[in-house]
Amino acid sequence: MSGFSTQAIPLRGRQLIEASAGTGKTYTITNLYIRILLGRGIEAPLTVEKILVLTFTNAASAEINHRIRKRITEAKRVFKGGNTKDEFLVDLKNSSEDLEDDCKLLIAASQLMDNASIFTIHSFCARVLNELSLETGSLFNQSRDPSIDIALTQAAEDSFRRIILGLPSLEQRLALKIWPNPSDLAKSMKPFIFRTKVVFEPPEQNISDELEKITQITRDVKHLWIESNIAKKLSQAGLRKNSKQLTRLEAVARLCEEEDDIGIDHEMWEIYNTDALSARLTKGGELPEHGIFSLIDKVWDARKLVKQIKINLWHRLLASMKTLITDIKIRTNELSPDDLLSELWAAISESEQIPKLLVKRWPIALIDEFQDTDNLQYDIFSKVYGPEGSSCLLFIGDPKQAIYQFRSADIYTYLNAKQSANKIHNLSTNWRASQHLIEAINYLFSQKQIFGQTEINYVANDSPDQSSKMAVEIEKKTPAPFQIRLFEAEKPLTKLLARERCMADTAETVVHLLNAAANEVATINQKPINAGQIAILVRDRSDATAAQKALSRRGIKSVYVTQESILAQQTTQDLISVMEAILDPSNERLINTALSTRLLNVSAKEIDYLYQHSDARQRLYAEFRGYQEVWNAQGVALMIQNLIKQRQLAERWLDRPDGERQLTNLRHLSELLQRRSLAAPCGMLLLLTWLRREKIGSELSSNEDYQIRLESDENLVKITTIHASKGLEYDIVMLPLATFKSQQGTSEPALFHQKDSYGYIARLNFQPDEQVLGRARQEKYEEDMRLLYVAITRARYLVYLGIPVVKNIAETAVGKLLQIGEDEESIVGSVESKLPKKLFQVSSIRDSPITVRFEKADTAVLRKPPTIPTIKDDWLIHSYTGITKQLNRDDEAYEELSAVGYADDEQSTHISSKESIVDPFTFPRGRHVGIALHSLLEEIEFSSHEENIEIICRRYAIRLGLSQEQCEGVLIKWIHNILRTSLGHGFSLSDISSKDRISEMEFHFPFVMNNAFLDVAKKAGYLENTKNEEKINLYGVMTGLIDLIVRFDEKYFLIDYKSNFVGNTFNDYTQDKLRKTITENRYDLQYLIYSLALHRYLKARISSYNYESNFGGVKYLFLRGMQGPEDNTTGIFFDLPPAQLIEELDVIVRADIQ
Repeated sequence: MSGFSTQAIPLRGRQLIEASAGTGKTYTITNLYIRILLGRGIEAPLTVEKILVLTFTNAASAEINHRIRKRITEAKRVFKGGNTKDEFLVDLKNSSEDLEDDCKLLIAASQLMDNASIFTIHSFCARVLNELSLETGSLFNQSRDPSIDIALTQAAEDSFRRIILGLPSLEQRLALKIWPNPSDLAKSMKPFIFRTKVVFEPPEQNISDELEKITQITRDVKHLWIESNIAKKLSQAGLRKNSKQLTRLEAVARLCEEEDDIGIDHEMWEIYNTDALSARLTKGGELPEHGIFSLIDKVWDARKLVKQIKINLWHRLLASMKTLITDIKIRTNELSPDDLLSELWAAISESEQIPKLLVKRWPIALIDEFQDTDNLQYDIFSKVYGPEGSSCLLFIGDPKQAIYQFRSADIYTYLNAKQSANKIHNLSTNWRASQHLIEAINYLFSQKQIFGQTEINYVANDSPDQSSKMAVEIEKKTPAPFQIRLFEAEKPLTKLLARERCMADTAETVVHLLNAAANEVATINQKPINAGQIAILVRDRSDATAAQKALSRRGIKSVYVTQESILAQQTTQDLISVMEAILDPSNERLINTALSTRLLNVSAKEIDYLYQHSDARQRLYAEFRGYQEVWNAQGVALMIQNLIKQRQLAERWLDRPDGERQLTNLRHLSELLQRRSLAAPCGMLLLLTWLRREKIGSELSSNEDYQIRLESDENLVKITTIHASKGLEYDIVMLPLATFKSQQGTSEPALFHQKDSYGYIARLNFQPDEQVLGRARQEKYEEDMRLLYVAITRARYLVYLGIPVVKNIAETAVGKLLQIGEDEESIVGSVESKLPKKLFQVSSIRDSPITVRFEKADTAVLRKPPTIPTIKDDWLIHSYTGITKQLNRDDEAYEELSAVGYADDEQSTHISSKESIVDPFTFPRGRHVGIALHSLLEEIEFSSHEENIEIICRRYAIRLGLSQEQCEGVLIKWIHNILRTSLGHGFSLSDISSKDRISEMEFHFPFVMNNAFLDVAKKAGYLENTKNEEKINLYGVMTGLIDLIVRFDEKYFLIDYKSNFVGNTFNDYTQDKLRKTITENRYDLQYLIYSLALHRYLKARISSYNYESNFGGVKYLFLRGMQGPEDNTTGIFFDLPPAQLIEELDVIVRADIQ
């Protein structure tokens, strides 16, 4: 076990805690916080206001605040005498000199946590600049606007127009090859423009004189080429047939006749220099003697000027954009998050007083996820908290998880900080993973310098005792924790083919696991594996889409968890088109565009109809004018809500595979627009302009508020990028394409780091040579390895690695991790021979079939008899609904089979106003509500955790058009009451597990109904309200859906849900009053038929079945009247039809059936 002790960490100077994945980093932070609150190891206790805790995201800040609150509460309980197995709290309590005083400190801390100094680094900077505005010299009224991407976009547009489009032809041509448009210019500058302490190389040089000389030489060459007829001389020189030197002669002649100069980057100089010509001569060939060739050689030798031109362009455009961004921020009086850091650093570095003020305000600072820092952030805190003195700076991080270089996070800053730490502490007990998985991870990552840098060492993780109890079993076997799936072929797989094969295999693996789990032979800790325990980690959206498609083909639902921006989605562009039409509701073109978007999804035929009929067209204009009026008077959010309702977008989209995604995006955009309109009140046009501008910079934005939200909280397979998975954990992790490799192009700038006596220095080379490219590629490999480490360490039990044999596989991170050679005859055999079989199973995969997920049946259908019944002209399919209509003669139509199983609920529709939905009695009515409630109760696992039930309720609330308040205050509360109401016989629905229920059991059986059936039922006290006394004679098949069958105490109960509105009080739902409703609606006929069906079903399947012993009875649940666990006297109708009656009816319905 690790020798690490939170109690032993000195709380002074600079302390670095390196915490591998799963080793309890957050737990350690909360323990340190408790120590500081109690004053252990420091001169005196500190209050929550004086302990500075910094994170990098708002979500992380909220999470650590929550965890600290919980830890304080737990410490209070233990210090007051509560029991615990937590060794840290036990030691803390036992070492207390005054328990009463310590309790007071903890109580005070818990009461003041709203004032705790827990911030993101940027919000900390903003607070300091605001509170110390006089000392720092910052303006009181500067806006802290994170929309730096807008300024970047503007700067790119201005620089493109002012500089690139104004360049001479040669330089402009070279510039446009690198940056064809302003968007590409912004993208290429984004990774570098906001970095600090970067050396740009090679330096800018003035080459105007050299360039002018060479340009004059090119003009001389043009003149001589035509005057001396060089083309003819070369054609007679004995050059090889079909060589470029011969085939390009006519083109060069035309080029030399044109007025424009020939650029020094033109291929002419490469083709016709002396060396190139000599290399293409035949054996008897000879170059003509002419001075033009020495001139061409001079131009060819001057090609280095092209490189310098590009270098100069990079320098010039970077400087221009930096200046423009600064000007924009000055003009708008706004600061970006990076400006906050820059301003605070400037203030601290220029003042001796400010660091003293800060360290007095916050004597101890803890910085979480420090591997994601950059050099400016580190400079600020190293200036405030020196290595000596009573203050303390605690860095907590894991360099092996530094994967955010694309966001300017710099692992080399961490390594520099590591050198300055007074002491380094290691957390190495893995509390996340199973024992065998920990052993496998140790085996892989303990290889020497596997992460490249000598300063990043993997410390083998210990496994606590509890990890040995974490058990996986698949088909009665314990699988190896690492499942390596190798895809070999005769030649290396292409990217597309590798993706297709790997995703198909991953989907098949998921199907296999879930099908085995349905048969209870795939378990984790003796519980069947469910879809929500599986995560598929991918590199990008293309891989995610491929994974979703592969799963969908096999009937498996999934959800995509991503850090992408909502503004980059098609929904945003669609909404912009709709908003443009609403702003100009008489503009036919704009309305056509809005209707044809994927969001509104109106077909061309429907649009044509609208414009063929003036009345329909006028209604459409009026509809869009109505949206405009709502937007103008009540806000954009209500307008979008009206749009969803009027156009029935929720109903239409929820029936589609990506419907939840689309609606979630739309509601997210609605929230962003409403928030913007409240924060910066403006007209409708300005709000639309703001959305357009935000969308332009969407691919560059890292704003947390813009990250796509999870469309569903259901228990589904998770698909997420590796970057988005950081900080999360899953029972089973699948990495379908583990052979990812970051590319470093030869023509793009290379970022690398060079070490000197002061630490690592970042360098950006605009024209890298092979040595520089090698360094940059090595750093990209190192980040790939860290990315692979992050992916693997998300798992708690199993890791599946998909490894297609691609070109240069040995150069990938996974290739080096598994020591795969480039030209090995059998990669499978080689990998297998190097790995312990107990921990790694290596499989060779060729093809993957398509296996559809097997869902364990919740229904049991009686098979039709082997012999086909004689078909008569009056032989029909019957249902309870049709029979009641026949008996009542309410409708001339004989049968109506729509919404089978739900048509017996009340048919009338009553739409409650938004304000009036306050309880089950005021809940909307009608068939669609009944269907939704039936489906909701069918989907819920009655005995599952409240959170799971509430997730499903929220999804159905969207279908029903309920607000969040109505969902939380009415629907969720109501469903909990339904599940907890005692149904009699010693159980409620919440007591019923999934193995003791069958939902929506469909039945079909041969059936005869005549007057004898009615007579027998009436004599037993049923069907009192039957109006029709005429002869009834029905033949055919009886069909229906029983809402629920439950087994409790070896008895089987038939349960039916009723959403009927009976009255406005619970007193309207008593047994006697419900009996009246049962009789009026002829539900007694329904449950006699259903009882007969269930009786037959049980009799056919249970050899010892006896009606009197095993049939528990019928329970009709009138949902609006169920009060919860406190009262079981309302909302439940119970009856147990006599055994003799059921037997007699069974004989009657079988009569005359051949």
